[in-house]
Amino acid sequence: MQKLTKAQEDLMLIIWELGECTVGDLRDAIEEREGAKPAHSTVSTLALALLERGFVRAKKYGRTFVYRPTISREEYGRRSLGQLISNFFGGSPGLAVSHLVKSDNISLEELNALVRKLEEE
Repeated sequence: MQKLTKAQEDLMLIIWELGECTVGDLRDAIEEREGAKPAHSTVSTLALALLERGFVRAKKYGRTFVYRPTISREEYGRRSLGQLISNFFGGSPGLAVSHLVKSDNISLEELNALVRKLEEE
């Protein structure tokens, strides 16, 4: 899986939220979040990059493209986490979890609760 740039990832978060959208919809959503509306060409360029990389598909209506995600947010997260573990923890999920516990990003109680939840499933 290709890695997205920060700007592409930010745009994908909005696309996942909207489900189906145009560049205008994306610009409106960005303006709502950030207080300023980005240039049409900027958002269009990012959306086209996502299309070329296969993260979205587009249907053309006249001069307007309607974008839809081709991968779910959860699947992208799973793949990204897998790459992170592979690249930085030698492919060991245990080392990654150990690092989270040692750096106080997750408590032992939270970890135990996760283990219990997984065992129930």
